[in-house]
Amino acid sequence: MKIEEVLQEAYRLTTPDREEEKELRETAHLAKKLIREIIENNNIEADVDVYGSAARSTWLPGQRDIDVFVVIHNRDVKLEDVLKILVKNLREVGVPISLRYAQHPYLTARIGRYEVDVVPCYKIAMGERPLTAADRTPLHHQFLIERLNEEMKRDVRVLKLFLRGVGVYGAEIKIEGFSGYLTELLVAYYGSFLNVLRAAANWRPFKTYITFGDGAKFRAPLVFIDPVDPSRNAAAAVSLTSMSTFILASRRFLKRPSISYFTPSTKSALMLNTVEVVFTYPQEPPEVVWGRFKKRGRSLYKWLRDCGFKVYRWGVESDDETYVALVYVVESVELPPYILHRGPPVYDEAVDVFVEKYLGEDVVGPFVQGSRVYIIKRRKYTHISECIEKHLGRGDYRIELNKYRGPLVQKNSWIT
Repeated sequence: MKIEEVLQEAYRLTTPDREEEKELRETAHLAKKLIREIIENNNIEADVDVYGSAARSTWLPGQRDIDVFVVIHNRDVKLEDVLKILVKNLREVGVPISLRYAQHPYLTARIGRYEVDVVPCYKIAMGERPLTAADRTPLHHQFLIERLNEEMKRDVRVLKLFLRGVGVYGAEIKIEGFSGYLTELLVAYYGSFLNVLRAAANWRPFKTYITFGDGAKFRAPLVFIDPVDPSRNAAAAVSLTSMSTFILASRRFLKRPSISYFTPSTKSALMLNTVEVVFTYPQEPPEVVWGRFKKRGRSLYKWLRDCGFKVYRWGVESDDETYVALVYVVESVELPPYILHRGPPVYDEAVDVFVEKYLGEDVVGPFVQGSRVYIIKRRKYTHISECIEKHLGRGDYRIELNKYRGPLVQKNSWIT
């Protein structure tokens, strides 16, 4: 397909129909009105408004999220106290709610088919130091609405779907990719979806620095200075893998345009050896769960290699409700009972320590081959389950072998 044809189809996929637009506007208006009444009735001096993609018409069809911010004027007012008032009043009128915590506390209310995040923050001026991460949001909104015209908003939607299609849309720890705000900044800076891809095709990790003006220096794969806070990297969440994936996707799309980047499909999996360590999902915020299990997964990956298992790739997968799994694609789940262990060169001072260590052990050797000393010894663990159980100990998990057929063993369907 020609690039123009692909873009026309992408525009169609990312344009909400009139009914959906109407439903979102009405729900946002209702939520804003409800929150404002509660704030006013409790004599809290604050501005209440809708921000984010719903306010800027950069949301994707099917998105059911609305962000309502309570921008508090008085810094002596505690966010927790405002949340308590909101929780009490919303429950009294029968609105289902849940309290959540990210870098700041907020609540999520269910209104119709939409999840409405109600976020308290403090009012700050441009250049003023924020007290919470949410304080910048009104300034972000003002910056973007002044720079995004209708064509650019359309292209923001297309870029979001492209990023989602290649698996790098979202700044949460689960994804470590491009936030909605960063996506909008990229289009505002480069001018269009295609211009963003043309630029990204030439990005280099740790050497790409983007700014509308001056800003601090950062050591990160991608740096985009937040235009409302020059001391912040708006691309801080983007991992090296996510940035590199976007670079590759941009290069390949420009070379061979395809709608597959926007609507990836599942391809058949290879019959590789896999091991899954499956845990019951903890009743904790997703950011906490994903952070902990990525750290645990990396630790187990290193341990498996120390045990002698060759790991092709690994990842963490979860439905964010019932389970979280550490998944490893390995060369083999069982190893031979013996291993050739290489020692130092014969002329190295360490050779005596090596030889004396194994003199009384049940090994073959020590023997010389070339200039080095070697032994043949028994492995501690020959089966991958033994290795895993030694590292994790007893716990609430199960080990599943060669059952996995997920994305880690599938052909990458979006690359053309």
